[in-house]
Amino acid sequence: MTSTADAPRLRAFARDDADAVIAFCAAHGPFDAGLLRRLLLDLTSGPAGVLVIEDREGPALVATVVDRVNNILDAANLETLGVRAPLTADAFMQLVVEPAIAFVRGGERGALSVGLHAATMPAAGAEAALRAAGFAHAYDGFEMKRPGSTPPADAPHPLPAGWSWRTVDAALADEAHAALGEAFRDAPSASRVPLEEFRRWVAAGASVYRALLDGDRVAGLVQIAARGSHGELRIVGRVPQYRGRGLGPRLVAEALRLLREGGAGDVELSVEAKNDSALSLYRRFGFDVVSKTPVFMRRLR
Repeated sequence: MTSTADAPRLRAFARDDADAVIAFCAAHGPFDAGLLRRLLLDLTSGPAGVLVIEDREGPALVATVVDRVNNILDAANLETLGVRAPLTADAFMQLVVEPAIAFVRGGERGALSVGLHAATMPAAGAEAALRAAGFAHAYDGFEMKRPGSTPPADAPHPLPAGWSWRTVDAALADEAHAALGEAFRDAPSASRVPLEEFRRWVAAGASVYRALLDGDRVAGLVQIAARGSHGELRIVGRVPQYRGRGLGPRLVAEALRLLREGGAGDVELSVEAKNDSALSLYRRFGFDVVSKTPVFMRRLR
């Protein structure tokens, strides 16, 4: 029988705790320190949106409510960032989901979505517990990986006259932000950060945004990040009026070229897909599905 002293509990989070919490999440989850800092400090609207669950050994699980974003579902996202000791389903609902619901109800978003990522599974039986609490399956996310041993992709045909590549800088940040909003306006999982936040990301240079320009107009974008020999393809987006014109392969090929030149071997990406055929673009470049993340959502007003 578990004593009261041994039972997991929710600990209040303060910004002064950030470095220790980030170190815990980096050691017990799939996210890098830069992204963790944004998730914990910038993309949630208050300290109560960070849920630190501890037991007698210290932090056991950390999650955050990402609500400073806009998406088509008007949903905040409950992201589990690091797990040392998974909870019971009841404890997950009581200590994580219920406080997250209360936090969202006090803010601007109208729904809460919860993804159950295999690498940060918060509790055995989490899906059944979410369904019992009124959450319904909304969509699936897929994690894909391209091994470093995969031969380089064939170079695409030269760009048409008037087209060019440009790394997004401060001068292009506003147009790139608008283009991303257009490219992902119908994607349930896409979260559009505020413009000021996007400008800070571009200025910080923690990841690279690369724009494909038709004259002076942004037609497509990729975002990449590298950690040593590990690469991430974070965004592949085409502005709607340019879909069906072969931009997807160009964008993926450019991202892989930049990552390879930067020394990245294995490359990973996460993508929302409604069916298997939607993954075909990435399979053409040697990516394979390594895990599937079901996302559940509940309307709160």
